[in-house]
Amino acid sequence: MRRRIRLAPLALALLTGAATSGAAVPAADAPAPTSALAARAPAPAARPGSALAENDLDRLLAKLDVEEKALRAELDAIGPALELTRRRMIARGRAYYRHVRAGFLPVGGGFDALVDHAARVERTRLALERDLAREAELTRRSAELADRLTHLGAERAPLEVHREAMNRARVALAQEEERRAAFSRAFETSVRPDYLAIYGADTGPAELDRRAGFRSLMGRLPFPIAGRAEVRKVSRRGAGGPGVELTALDGAPVRSVAAGRVAFADTYADYGLTVIVDHGERLYSVYANLGAADVRAGDQLPGGARVGTVASGPGGAKLYFELRRGAEVIDPGPWFGM
Repeated sequence: MRRRIRLAPLALALLTGAATSGAAVPAADAPAPTSALAARAPAPAARPGSALAENDLDRLLAKLDVEEKALRAELDAIGPALELTRRRMIARGRAYYRHVRAGFLPVGGGFDALVDHAARVERTRLALERDLAREAELTRRSAELADRLTHLGAERAPLEVHREAMNRARVALAQEEERRAAFSRAFETSVRPDYLAIYGADTGPAELDRRAGFRSLMGRLPFPIAGRAEVRKVSRRGAGGPGVELTALDGAPVRSVAAGRVAFADTYADYGLTVIVDHGERLYSVYANLGAADVRAGDQLPGGARVGTVASGPGGAKLYFELRRGAEVIDPGPWFGM
């Protein structure tokens, strides 16, 4: 009897609601707890025009990366959760509608059956309210995340521009220091006769006077690299004679010192990617340590034709060059006027 007295008001509410046509689903009274979806505090933005140290800039960009990754992960998780919530709402809404439509039907099973029916209706209504609140919270949070990601992109753009400018400044500074060092070393030739700083003119492809022949270039042979380069005499293992090593910019074009036919264009032992040009009279020029070869064996080249590019290595971009008479390596210094 105590159970009937305690639930009688609930049954009365059901009977009153069933008598009213077109019962509506109650709206959510309050949003569901959002401790798992709490908004993250925005990262501090750089002040416009402020100078950031490189380490500070990298740390700030890394912090933005971490936040962006977390926001995107949360946003990706909201989609399935929202879809699940909406499916559950539809199912519970249909159940609630069926319960309300039942009206006085459970009266045939007695008062206890009617009270149980009223309790089920109330539980369904409360669950539906929670689903509605959950959907509203997920939708709101999704909009917040999208807005924050937009702001992160706006914060990141000037920082990345700043970092790119710092990188360019660092490269320019390194190049300037290298030029200063090269200038200083140029005055050491009296102490280091194997070292020379040169500037090769970029004359482009030109035909050699074939009547004069390759030997006529003795003392005025053009360098295989246009622009500033550092030259020193070196000896390669197994070469049996001196060649020259030219330090230049990474990817600098390498040009044939005179007209001739490409006798070899492939990788060879300690020489790396190598091109050999036959100039006639058993005289050959060798271009080794190339990053890329632009010619093939059998190609006929005019003087100054591009044969490849300089490769970069642990010690910088360096071209190894030899002159040979037959298989014998000959000193290229007198040919270059060194």
